[in-house]
Amino acid sequence: MAFQCYTPRTSLRSALTGGLFISTDGARRVIPDHLLNQAELLSGSQLIRLRYSFCTIEISGKSLDPIFEDASVGKVGAIQAAPAEAVRNGQLWVTSIIAVPLPEPPLPVSGRGHLDA
Repeated sequence: MAFQCYTPRTSLRSALTGGLFISTDGARRVIPDHLLNQAELLSGSQLIRLRYSFCTIEISGKSLDPIFEDASVGKVGAIQAAPAEAVRNGQLWVTSIIAVPLPEPPLPVSGRGHLDA
């Protein structure tokens, strides 16, 4: 049976309102479309960086253009990282999905008070 790394939203039978990210260990994360701020295609279609309001998702692989095209219109489908033994050449392939949380903002400086440590 062929392994499929990406299923466009139009081909999904569910009523997803966001991108579905499935890691190699089977963990699933749905992120609503309205939280997507920016999509970047980097490294010759081998890296997609999706910037959401609370984190950045980095998708590595090969021939990732179809995912980027859907992300650029805010309609990411289901993306699944492939196990190493299933990798094929010449077609869209996702090798990893990494979620990077945004850094914590520094504490605001106020002239009215201070923190006692």
